[in-house]
Amino acid sequence: MATKTNYFQNCSTIEEIKKQYRKLAQQFHPDHNRDTDTNEIMTEINSQYEKFRYQKFTATNHETNKTYEQTFDPFDGYRELINKLINIPNITIELCGSWLWITGETKQYKELLKEIGFTFSGKKCAWYWKPGTFRKKSKKELNLDEIRNLYGSETVKPDNRPPTFRPILV
Repeated sequence: MATKTNYFQNCSTIEEIKKQYRKLAQQFHPDHNRDTDTNEIMTEINSQYEKFRYQKFTATNHETNKTYEQTFDPFDGYRELINKLINIPNITIELCGSWLWITGETKQYKELLKEIGFTFSGKKCAWYWKPGTFRKKSKKELNLDEIRNLYGSETVKPDNRPPTFRPILV
């Protein structure tokens, strides 16, 4: 029997919580680890992660240094979107900050991407999805590499996953 632990005790920001969750999912998800206790551990991790739902965090805008409150909903659409896209060949699904970006051979999937809420950025030649409402605070246009450097980037990789895999990324 697994010992219950506070898996997120040192996390104070939304980004830290997401990063810790991804790390724990890689370590304990039953598709990655065949130990007998991983189902129980992953259930506990998911339970603790869900407790952050709608919790308010204070964040600081990197350009203006102004602080603001931010609400975190770990299950606000990412999982469902990734599940719809995970098996499409020749595309890259990337999480940059809180936005999902789709690049690669997307032309034939244009209607599907529109239908599930993605918008095409001609300047970046990529599709994006953002949670909730977003108000741009800067007039500066960033390219995808600048966005990756500023907010971090994690690619969802479908290779070496069985078809029934359900990504846990947030």
